[in-house]
Amino acid sequence: MIDKTPARPASPYTQEAATFVTIMHSLAPDMVLDYSAPSIASLEAFIAERFDPPGSHFVGEQLPVGLGCYVGEVIIRTLGGEWKAGRQPEIHHIGAVQKIFPVAKAQKRLQNGPVESLTHYYNIVASHAVPPQ
Repeated sequence: MIDKTPARPASPYTQEAATFVTIMHSLAPDMVLDYSAPSIASLEAFIAERFDPPGSHFVGEQLPVGLGCYVGEVIIRTLGGEWKAGRQPEIHHIGAVQKIFPVAKAQKRLQNGPVESLTHYYNIVASHAVPPQ
C-alpha cells in the first residue's frame, strides 16, 4: 500500500543544516558530514584548526547558525526530537531532555573555544536522552 500522506515540509533549520553541509564540502572536501555523531568530532577539529583561539579569526553571523543547525540535525537523526520554531531555534522531545538550543551552543563554542565542545555537548544530550536500561 502506498502512503499518500503528504510529507512534512522540512524545517528551515533542516534546510540550513543542508546548506551548511554544502558550504563545508567546498571548504573541507575531505570532511565527512553524514549527520552522524563522529561527524561532530570532525567539525570540532575543523573549528580548532581554523578558529581557535576564540577571537583570532572573523566569524560571520551565519557560521554559528549553520553549525548549530547541523549539530541539531545530528541530534534529531541519532537521538530523536524535533525542531520548534521560536525566538531561537530549539529542539524538543529528545527522550528525557525537554529542550536544547544547539545554535546557541555553537555560538558559545566559537566565542569561548574548546571549553564549549560540541562533541561533549552531543554526548551529554545523548546520556540524558536515552532512558537508563
